[in-house]
Amino acid sequence: MTDQPQPDQPVDGRPTDAWALLLPPGWVRFPTAEEHLRELDEAIEEVVARALPADLPRDSAEPHRRMLADGLRASLADARAAGAGAVYLPTEPMNGVIIPGSLTELELVSDPGSNPLEVVAEVLADGYEESQLVEIDGRPGVRVVETTLDAHPDGDLPVASTRQVVYVVSRDQADGEWLLLSFSTVWNSEEGEKLAEALVFFFDAVMTTFRWVGPGANPLNLPEPNLPEPNLPEPSAPGAAPDVTGVAR
Repeated sequence: MTDQPQPDQPVDGRPTDAWALLLPPGWVRFPTAEEHLRELDEAIEEVVARALPADLPRDSAEPHRRMLADGLRASLADARAAGAGAVYLPTEPMNGVIIPGSLTELELVSDPGSNPLEVVAEVLADGYEESQLVEIDGRPGVRVVETTLDAHPDGDLPVASTRQVVYVVSRDQADGEWLLLSFSTVWNSEEGEKLAEALVFFFDAVMTTFRWVGPGANPLNLPEPNLPEPNLPEPSAPGAAPDVTGVAR
């Protein structure tokens, strides 16, 4: 952590220019903006390298490595095309369970100078399944939930249901800047629906750790890294539960 600027020193930027939150081990932030493609490639290569056994012969590993990397790049390219600045994905099982979820980060701009509370009030009136006013590290925002049951995706994918939990937080009233964090989970069975419900509670717990960390911010009041783990169904071969200490930005 760098020293905080002194009162008589100019601060180049705003506290809301950057942000951080706590995530469990195994979650990785993939920056998808055009200006961060090099960092994206490095993150993909690191994840793929961890996913393949170290003793796998090179001639056997290369096709799997290429397939995993190409699949990740294609998915993240779709997110970039949709305007996402970053996507967070679980790259390891949690308590032996593969997590069917993702977190997307998106920056938005509304009319400069608009009162954030008026913008939030408009969102609250849009008829979402759930909606509520929230405050995220001192800034006003809104939390909404939308569920789609038994959707029929294109191609050969099975029918599935999805639940999306979205936090939209005001970054700067004068410039009309907002940050959107959207968590999505999917299921196609009764057990999967129970897991999805647990993951919604888990994501809400993650959002309690959100802090602004831009110039002039004081993020030293981060909560202890003891996020509650979702109440996952018992796997057939139980694994050790992860220690939730990861920090993502």
